[in-house]
Amino acid sequence: MNEQFRSGQQEVPSAARRRPALLDNALLDQLRKTVVAVTEPWWRGELVSENRLIYGANIAGTRPPLFWCFQGYEEFANFAGALGPDQPLYGMRSGHMVVATSAEIHMHLAVSYAAEIHSLGLPGPLFLGGNCQGALLAQKIAQILTTAGEAVSLLVSLNPFLFMPYPGRTAIIVGQHDCTNPLLRLHDAEALLRANMPQSTVDTLPYEHGRIFSGRILSLLSEVVLRRMDEALDTYPGGFPIWSARAEIAAPSTMTAAAGSLFDVPVTLRNTSDITWGPTSQSGFSLGNHWRHADGSIAQWLDGRQPLNHPLRPGDAVEINLLVRAPARAGDYRLEIDVEHAGVMWLSEIGVQPATCRVPVSPSG
Repeated sequence: MNEQFRSGQQEVPSAARRRPALLDNALLDQLRKTVVAVTEPWWRGELVSENRLIYGANIAGTRPPLFWCFQGYEEFANFAGALGPDQPLYGMRSGHMVVATSAEIHMHLAVSYAAEIHSLGLPGPLFLGGNCQGALLAQKIAQILTTAGEAVSLLVSLNPFLFMPYPGRTAIIVGQHDCTNPLLRLHDAEALLRANMPQSTVDTLPYEHGRIFSGRILSLLSEVVLRRMDEALDTYPGGFPIWSARAEIAAPSTMTAAAGSLFDVPVTLRNTSDITWGPTSQSGFSLGNHWRHADGSIAQWLDGRQPLNHPLRPGDAVEINLLVRAPARAGDYRLEIDVEHAGVMWLSEIGVQPATCRVPVSPSG
């Protein structure tokens, strides 16, 4: 055996030692300066971010803010006017005709914009969008923010060229006569869309490439975007950052039951996350329980399940009767009331304290 493995020290290949860091701070700085040099002479609006990358319009509006990656200022100005004064719009310049196109540059642009958005500290879930190349950039920004624990309620992808994997809620808008429409340009595009963006809607508007931010089509676009935003309010965003889910669960400290019997457990569930949980059909959140022996070992992991029938906003609580079945053998058990995020996890697995109820189970009749 090679001595380096016997000693537990593996030599790092020289090529790996020379590999650059994943994030290049010099490139980040260069991209910021390039974008600022392009936007400052032409863009109008309120500069709202510390590195002068984000412009605001309609910022006194009461609707949730929408961040959008545009190809140019005219699109930003026209879209802000069409959305109306009550819809805050924050514009960012995509890399189209500004910087070279590469995965590295796109990632660094997305990191820069994600940091700018995060620095603003705006409350509530985020709405992000973009068109053409800006749509793909907006998607990367959404992925970075979600990974960082920010709740992205909706990604609006206007003519995205490609359907890249994204688990969150997405409103896709394409042109019926647009030569770059992926539904018209690629084989099996719908199957690809469902596989890569399972929580997406598709709206088709009668426009050609490059002719959407003016006239009647702009009005149609604005109506669709506002409607899709309204639909996303008070619902599970899909891209829910799993580590940010928090709850308080309360139940009686002691109950009794006969072996194998069904009985209701009164539970108070409070959403202590910073985002609304939609009904179970939209959010995937439901109440459930586990059974443990007195020593803490698992007796039965899956038992009762009670869906949420209505949205549960941050700080709000709901009273729920959870129907459970006692273990088939008599004994002293611990009933744990927990919250399940379907197909993902139980909240107790990320540190949320389940409600615990001691249940002496007597022999059946």
